[in-house]
Amino acid sequence: MSWDDALVPEQSRAASYVGSHARLLAGPGTGKTLVLARRVQYLIEERGVPPTEILALTFTRAAAHELRARVAAAVPGAPNPRVSTLHSFSLRQLLRNSTKLAALPQPLRIADDWEERNIVLEDIKAILDLPRIDQARDLFSALSSDWETLAIEQGTITPDPAFVGAWLEHRATLGYTLRAELVYQLKRALEQLQDFQLEAPTRHLLVDEYQDLNKCDLAVIRSLSQRGAELYVAGDDDQSIYGFRKAHPDGIRNFPDEYDGALDLPLTECKRCDRGILTIGEFVASLDPRRIDKGTRPEAGRPEGEVALLAFSDNYSEAKEVARLCGDLIRKDGIRPEEILILLRVDTHGAFSTPLVAAFVESGVPIAVDVASRSPLDSPPGRQLLGITRLLSNQEDSLSWLTLFLLRKNQLGEKSLRALYDYARARGLRLRPAIDEIADNPALLPRYGRRISLETQAIRSVLDAARKHLEEYEADRLSLKGALGRIADTASIDGAGEAVDHLLNVAARAGVVTLPDLLVALQATNLDVEPEIETGKVNLLTMHKAKGLTATAVIIIGVEDEHIPGRQDHEPELGDERRLLFVSLTRARRYLFLTYARRRLGQQKRLGRTPGSALRTLSQFLVHTPLRPLPGREYIRAR
Repeated sequence: MSWDDALVPEQSRAASYVGSHARLLAGPGTGKTLVLARRVQYLIEERGVPPTEILALTFTRAAAHELRARVAAAVPGAPNPRVSTLHSFSLRQLLRNSTKLAALPQPLRIADDWEERNIVLEDIKAILDLPRIDQARDLFSALSSDWETLAIEQGTITPDPAFVGAWLEHRATLGYTLRAELVYQLKRALEQLQDFQLEAPTRHLLVDEYQDLNKCDLAVIRSLSQRGAELYVAGDDDQSIYGFRKAHPDGIRNFPDEYDGALDLPLTECKRCDRGILTIGEFVASLDPRRIDKGTRPEAGRPEGEVALLAFSDNYSEAKEVARLCGDLIRKDGIRPEEILILLRVDTHGAFSTPLVAAFVESGVPIAVDVASRSPLDSPPGRQLLGITRLLSNQEDSLSWLTLFLLRKNQLGEKSLRALYDYARARGLRLRPAIDEIADNPALLPRYGRRISLETQAIRSVLDAARKHLEEYEADRLSLKGALGRIADTASIDGAGEAVDHLLNVAARAGVVTLPDLLVALQATNLDVEPEIETGKVNLLTMHKAKGLTATAVIIIGVEDEHIPGRQDHEPELGDERRLLFVSLTRARRYLFLTYARRRLGQQKRLGRTPGSALRTLSQFLVHTPLRPLPGREYIRAR
């Protein structure tokens, strides 16, 4: 396949441009990922650029997987260029230079989400004697914000000294680094360490979803460009929705000012949305007078599509009629269930999803709820499998020892583990050496030493047996699945099958085939399940999770001012809500339905900007659109 096969002229021009930094402005459905993949192909085949000198960075591992797959299809048989998330790239560079990073506990070990929630936050809450876990979370969120905005370098912060002291003591005892600081630590290293070595020289740096980068991320990209990389950034300021991690659309808007001589490469032809869907989406985006007008237009011959704003008397009528609508779309319009997305802005305690699911069950329409999905690795079997696997790679991993102490059936409770931590802290030890001391001499820790010793010996036995199986795995060249399965069997972990499948999925998406490489990939990524559409069912997701997805039909529930924008009434938060609505609208290809209720009853009455009041009003982002509200029940039954 030629690099320009099936590309329209603007896509071909964008894919083949070289000579200076460039900004690819790509609205929804204009072929951004296709152009990025074909650009890589063009650089390799037409410009003779070695694949190792091409680096592509994405925001999520799902995006990295998609781009990697497209590049592999475009350039079959060639060595793969580097494609990864920015966090994964940062971790790899820090690991390569770990001995130079005096400020970080060695060896470099990244705490994942489960460990942050169940070990780090819980311990800091106990150390500081905080009444609620949310208070510990807020302290860490403020710290992350300081890294993301670079406020930590500008002298504009006043961190709580007791918290900082507790955290530094805790991280030294357990030997971890937070994922939130990975990019910041790379930024510091690039700027401060003259001998910091990157994994390979980069001549061409492609950055996807540039609008999702925060100040710290942007500083890393700047440092890479100063090392000789030609930047090719792609994105859309209208789709910047991660303000909670301090991303801002000004990053992509200001790119030509930040990089002199940068060229704009617009993609304007939307091949996804029917005309009416794109019209309403562009209207909402244009409410921001500072946006970049990309001139996005539907491809020639695109039909109008079906777009409707549906009003209901209350949320119970809404749920019942939405279930009926989905049934009609499946039976009358011939749409497969998985081609229908239902999107929610919020779903606190299942307030929105519960009545919807009940209505779907009553109507016989299959539905999958992924609103608050959790990783299989967050289950006790999955967490134990991961803990044993990590200890096989590094038996000094204090976090994994503590995880197994917490989850295995043993006699270790909160008091014994607190005593173990205090023992290690008082002697200036990592937790793992402290465990060994107590295991060999239980009298060192009165009351709890014998229990810790017995459990340590039990885990050592499991590790010894698993290590023998892994030697067979390496000798017999078993699959990664076989290795993980043997670890689960050796450790007698019942119900680990789902976790094994999840780990194999992570390995496939990261492009790795060995256990050590899988563990590195896991350290750099969020272990929560990224959205995957369940076939044979209508899929219910939050609006944030829908980014990157498309569907034949999209139904957005609760487009009310009390929820969208809700309590946000000033920039930049107001802009985030507006752009989130735009992203949700433009997931639809042919059918788009927006619903709102004049009254929210039951649990839903307690949510939103005016909790306790049942009355609801149409979102301010939709009041002035060409769409007029229609009686929802009548519209659905008449279509």
